Amino acid sequence: MTKRRRPGAGRKVAEDRFWGNAFVPSDSPLSIRPTSVPAAVVRSLGPTPLALDPAVVERHLTAVYEEAVRAATALAAANGLLAGEEEDGD
Repeated sequence: MTKRRRPGAGRKVAEDRFWGNAFVPSDSPLSIRPTSVPAAVVRSLGPTPLALDPAVVERHLTAVYEEAVRAATALAAANGLLAGEEEDGD
């Protein structure tokens, strides 16, 4: 009879060999400073190639980016990662 292997047992070793050592976080996490212009990415890409009016599309994408910045800022604040006033001068 053959030995029964556990499923995925050899896969973990292969993943470790491929990806390398596990990530070890630093002692102090980086502070996060929210952007004041969340739509900068949308504008930098130029007009959208959608069949709709580009102004309408940009307005909707800007609203999505602004909401994403709000959510990310709230998560950072909840975890104590927001940059303080003294760190904003960078």
